[in-house]
Amino acid sequence: MQFKVIRPDNSKYPFMRGMLAHKLMQRGLSFDQAFQISKDAKSFFHEQAEVTSESLMQSVDELIVARYGKELLKSLTSELFPSGKQICVFRRNATSPFSKGLLTQSITAAGIKPEEAYQIAFDLEAKWMKKNMLRISKKKLFEEVFKTIKKKYSPHIANLYKLASRIDELDRPVIIYLAGASGTGKSVMSTFLAGRLGINKITGTDTIREIMRLVFNRDLLPSLHKSSNKAGIGMPKTLEKSDRLIGGFCLQSQQVSVGVKAVVDRAINERTSMIIEGIHLLPYMQQAIKEGTKRAYHIPITLSLMDEKHHRDRFFERGKGNELRKKEPYLYSFENIRIIHEFCTSESENNEIEVVDNEDFDETTNTLMQLIINTLQEQVKSNNPSKF
Repeated sequence: MQFKVIRPDNSKYPFMRGMLAHKLMQRGLSFDQAFQISKDAKSFFHEQAEVTSESLMQSVDELIVARYGKELLKSLTSELFPSGKQICVFRRNATSPFSKGLLTQSITAAGIKPEEAYQIAFDLEAKWMKKNMLRISKKKLFEEVFKTIKKKYSPHIANLYKLASRIDELDRPVIIYLAGASGTGKSVMSTFLAGRLGINKITGTDTIREIMRLVFNRDLLPSLHKSSNKAGIGMPKTLEKSDRLIGGFCLQSQQVSVGVKAVVDRAINERTSMIIEGIHLLPYMQQAIKEGTKRAYHIPITLSLMDEKHHRDRFFERGKGNELRKKEPYLYSFENIRIIHEFCTSESENNEIEVVDNEDFDETTNTLMQLIINTLQEQVKSNNPSKF
């Protein structure tokens, strides 16, 4: 049963572990310690219907001593941060509230685990609150985080944070390409990466193809109007089935790459970083590699699912609760999807495009973040050697 906490003004609210943990982190406990104590408190009062906030906090202090010792309790602030206090971050004439969420996001871009990044953000907020530092420059904030990461991890990780947190300040935009066959997780991964890297623009080749279909009718470009899994229809029947499919798919991809080029060119002209994902990216990624970093930092990656059974299972998951993306057409064409999958991965390897097996979401995101930032660092360094 969830007990209620009685405030000094006699108002009541349900006890919530998350709220108590947040207050304990404000006092100086680590993320793990705060949630452990809040769990202990819930167990301690589970037979009571109500408890005063004063009794709750007294008991919490006793629980801290019982689990972690008196010395830790002495190191904590006795009072919580005043509710009216707010740290503000300023840069030139612009001021915004300090956000642990946004800071955590920028720290994880360096490959640091979310829970560890969150702890860094909390510790810094507690430090500034104790010193009554309610205004801090963006430059000072960055220096504090950089110094903390360098001390806790390594200069290399700190430099990755430096780069990841300033993508919008680079001398040219960053274009990240996520290619791969249907069902390899491109859409989900691109959305997640955009959040971590602070990139606001995501485009899919499916969208580009739909727009091109409105411009070029079926009689003019029939291959453009076919599903990629049925791209072999209309190809010479003297070819083997798989060769017809790959031939049609390559033709379709070349056509879509015209639209991809237009989208990328506009992003470059507007100096806007973006993530572009889709099954038709291979031809343009090859072109981007040849272009180098003259106009933008290009980072091409291909997602794969080497385990065929897991790949098939993804389509069962895709069909749940989404009437617009039914699983049946994909399962019916699964053999063709795997043929395209094998072609994309082998061509990527031949063109030295990194292939990442998207078997486990957490592992894949960490791998992609490290791969993207390390690749970006190499490209920036090659263009600006004096800064490294």
